[in-house]
Amino acid sequence: MITESFINSCYSVVINKTIKITKNKALYRDILSVLSFHETKEQLDIPMNVKTKFDCLKKICQMKLEDKTTQNAIDSLMYSKKYDGLNDFLEFKRSEIIKDVSAVDIVKQIRLRKTYNSLFKNYDQLSTFVNQFRDGSFDSLDDLALDYEEVIQSMYLNMMNEKRGVSIEASASLDLGADDYQHVLELILKKYERKNTIPTGFTVLDNEVLNGGAEPSRIYIIGGSSGSGKSTLLNNLIVNAATQNVNLFDKKEANTEIKKDGVENVFIYITLENTIEESLLRTYQPMFGRDKNDVLRDISTGVNIKQKIVEKLKLCNSTIIMKYFPPMSISTLDIMSVCDDAIAEYGKGTIKGLYVDYLDLLKCDTKYDMYRLELGHIVLSLKTLAVEYNIPVYAPTQLGRSSYRIQNSSELNLDQISESVKKIEHADFVILMSRDPIDDTKVYGKVGKNRSGVSNVNLEFNVNFAHFKFNNVRKVTNTSAPDALSNDQTIPTTNKPNQKILTLPKNFMGMGESF
Repeated sequence: MITESFINSCYSVVINKTIKITKNKALYRDILSVLSFHETKEQLDIPMNVKTKFDCLKKICQMKLEDKTTQNAIDSLMYSKKYDGLNDFLEFKRSEIIKDVSAVDIVKQIRLRKTYNSLFKNYDQLSTFVNQFRDGSFDSLDDLALDYEEVIQSMYLNMMNEKRGVSIEASASLDLGADDYQHVLELILKKYERKNTIPTGFTVLDNEVLNGGAEPSRIYIIGGSSGSGKSTLLNNLIVNAATQNVNLFDKKEANTEIKKDGVENVFIYITLENTIEESLLRTYQPMFGRDKNDVLRDISTGVNIKQKIVEKLKLCNSTIIMKYFPPMSISTLDIMSVCDDAIAEYGKGTIKGLYVDYLDLLKCDTKYDMYRLELGHIVLSLKTLAVEYNIPVYAPTQLGRSSYRIQNSSELNLDQISESVKKIEHADFVILMSRDPIDDTKVYGKVGKNRSGVSNVNLEFNVNFAHFKFNNVRKVTNTSAPDALSNDQTIPTTNKPNQKILTLPKNFMGMGESF
């Protein structure tokens, strides 16, 4: 039920000329959203004694969205006999002395009401489900379970869209001459300051390609052919981030003191490909430089695997949460539940990164006629999740068949991303990978897209697949033969190192000596 006191408080921030808080179009849209919700719900009748105030407030907000001044809007409305009885009320609200802190609280209440209404957009669907559950009128347990999943997904989707909308509205409008920049400046620091990035652990990537590491609110796509090492790289990124609290760009001192308040950095690994035992194995191996036989020997001889891993993570007050789900069994909404559980366990702001292996195996929470549109929606949902939790999100994806014929990094291109170009459009960063067909220690890489750094960068990784470990990465130029190599340096290489020059007679079809 909408109350008269709530409507009166809305007038206090909409037409009052004494308060100093910023009143932008987002505020008027939020109020209209709340009013419209109650207006369309037959079971939530608006009391007659507030109906006139309700209609007048709605009209003022609509006129404010059309860039009318407050005084002009009121003058226009007063020509209508419909609002004759509101003259004194509007004049009082116009000049009422209101403290800024009270005005801020009113705006918060408006936002809260809007959020509440958004959560229950599917109220009728929820009510039907509860009634069927209570009186046993459902057709079968299978139908009941499916209805429950649909109701919960709808509520989560509404909440995610609402919070994303609030975040966008907060920074979508700025009058450079009149508005206060402080909130926007804080957002810039929060998202782009190097100390807030999550380092990859590879000097070239962190310092020369990225802005010190992965930035919050961005999605990073790792495209690779099957067996190219994309899952291994993803796992290495988690291990590197969780075991070093030094941003490599800033060269800060590592804090080896174990704080009393425990875990501060949570890294979430969602896998729809590798089972939990495989994931644990591939975490332990690169962390301690062990091959599979070494690990089996450690387990058999009673080495305390957990203690070793925990001690390593504690140096940085970190933990890694691993979750395995069968392919095509979860959507991004389910991943939100995992993030919420982690926040409930470790506290708000502790999640530092989300790693999903891999996006092609996620289920789309919205049905489309074409699979490529579903994949695009999944990437967009992951992007929304990154914004919602203010974390970087990594997600590998498959490359097409042409990636198996790659001879070097220069031959990798964005059009090799399989199924959907929408995956590229919605991503903030895309790196492509292909394993050398002969040398198992070499993986080619190319940065095809980068919204916060340089792109079109050719890379070469040195990999020890026995340890599931990416040792280092180097920038590559494709101009001449390779020189001597050192760790993390730029190296040249020919476009096709195995190509032979065919020499022909001078008079062969009038052509030159060679081609």
